Amino acid sequence: MHEHHVPMRRAIVTIALILACSPAPDVPTATTQASSAHAAHGAASRINNGELTAEQKQAVADVRKATQRFHDIAFATAANGGGYTMQFPAGCAASPDGAQGFHYLNNGLVDAKVELLRPELVMYEPGPNGQMNLVGVDYIVPLALSATPPTLLGVPFAPLGPPLNVWALHIWAWRPNPSGMFAPWNPKVSCEFAQ
Repeated sequence: MHEHHVPMRRAIVTIALILACSPAPDVPTATTQASSAHAAHGAASRINNGELTAEQKQAVADVRKATQRFHDIAFATAANGGGYTMQFPAGCAASPDGAQGFHYLNNGLVDAKVELLRPELVMYEPGPNGQMNLVGVDYIVPLALSATPPTLLGVPFAPLGPPLNVWALHIWAWRPNPSGMFAPWNPKVSCEFAQ
């Protein structure tokens, strides 16, 4: 691909993500929208959620080192800091199986590549005093950019249809998850204090 096509491709991906995040008029809440969009996210990402391999354990430790600075949400969401400036999807994602919290997207990282130490999203659980607690990371690839599920650490991404239209995989690097390190929902995360 020619270099002058790269900005155009990123602009197209940005527009697609913004359109995917725009709630339809009949969508009651952002939480409901996020929950229904993630409903299909399950079987594929539950693979290998038991004992982690040595490679996976090291990778999770590396993700923690790479994202340590994002405990400060003000830094993470600053354009000149972490660059995670847009909620995607909007609202606090919750389901009967647990929650994911708020997702903040670094749009500059959205492409067909998956890079362990550069997750496209960081996830935060809202706290009772307005604080936001880093709980994990989320990797995405737009469905339009990959016909087959990407994999990371031997775990295939799950497809999320409209309105998100991405392949996705979570790593619960900062919050233990009884459902597994790569599970879509974490019962130890809550949207109770979301505003």
